[in-house]
Amino acid sequence: MKRYLTILFLSLAMASAQAQMYRYKADFGLSMVDFCDTIPVEAVDGRPVVSVEIEGQRRRLLLDTGAGQGVLYQGGAITGERELGNVVVADGNNRRDTVRVVTMPPFRMGSLLVTDYVATVMPRPIGNRQYDGIIGFDLFNRGLAAKLDMRQGILILTDRRKAFDKEEGYSVRYRMKWFVPYVMVSPFIRHTDEVLFDTGAKELYTMNKDAFDRHVYKSRQVEEQVEARTEGHLSIGLLGAEEKDEVVFLHMDRLDWGGFAFTDLRAITTQGASRIGAQLLQYGAVIINPHKRRMTFQPYDNADSVVIGNSHTNVAFVPVDGRPAVGLVFPESDAYRRGLRHGDIILSIDGVPMRSFADFLNFHFVKGQEHLFLLRDREGVVKEINIIR
Repeated sequence: MKRYLTILFLSLAMASAQAQMYRYKADFGLSMVDFCDTIPVEAVDGRPVVSVEIEGQRRRLLLDTGAGQGVLYQGGAITGERELGNVVVADGNNRRDTVRVVTMPPFRMGSLLVTDYVATVMPRPIGNRQYDGIIGFDLFNRGLAAKLDMRQGILILTDRRKAFDKEEGYSVRYRMKWFVPYVMVSPFIRHTDEVLFDTGAKELYTMNKDAFDRHVYKSRQVEEQVEARTEGHLSIGLLGAEEKDEVVFLHMDRLDWGGFAFTDLRAITTQGASRIGAQLLQYGAVIINPHKRRMTFQPYDNADSVVIGNSHTNVAFVPVDGRPAVGLVFPESDAYRRGLRHGDIILSIDGVPMRSFADFLNFHFVKGQEHLFLLRDREGVVKEINIIR
């Protein structure tokens, strides 16, 4: 009998410039007042993306609540920006760099024309060709309220302060840190965790490793929900991958958001902030009310809980010095039993050289077909492992 391995390619963490920015501005121009507009939105790899018009061209922008301001990509399709200067920013893995700050050319989103919108200019995330830039949480810090409903594929955007006051759902307050929103959730009974609400991240929930260590120190029930521990790293920010550390695989009884329970949930720890990601939008709409600093989750089926029943990531790949490498292997996976280990550098697949991480991303894997990986481990030993995708 053939043994099969499902490799889940971890989505690139798009928690972009979280605006340790002394030039942070949210006073960009809006062409309308007292308006309520419904704007189409699509899911791209699970994340919300809106189509805008810039200089007569259609461009796609990720709506990323984990970014304090907008982002353009170096050498990207959006041009005509105006230089403002330079600033130090940090990505979702707290890697820092000095980048350019610009104002984007005017763009139309639905019926609304946005002018003088500030953005940082960042390297394009590895493997991303699906959108041209980012709209950050400054859209809401400007005073615009919104309802994001991915089931209907719409973003309702308004400057009317009471537009969503009569809407029902499960509400939590948020507070601003580095110009992005953090909410309190409960990952374990009688425990709370402050998490970044980040539609630029794909996973439903990830937990900061230091926060996990504090939880497990306080309560035995936390350790009982640990499925495995290993060494590795998997989060890739705009400025590079996180450093390797212990990674904890959790099988959580439930995650509570303001009284709504996500049950039978598997999650892992990372070095970045704990976060609720875009997968939340698969289960309900979210209302963002900047005037009351509240977020309201409205489950699509009107229940008070949902069973997630997801699986752990078996293998994650990250760039190491530009080369594709194994960043993480779930110790209970078939890949681990076959000998795949954290730190293995991929030299070739089916005889095709893997000289860069881009080569790996562009390789054509065939579902159900066995592929021969040639790898070099951390001791310099070369090995071959057959993997079925």
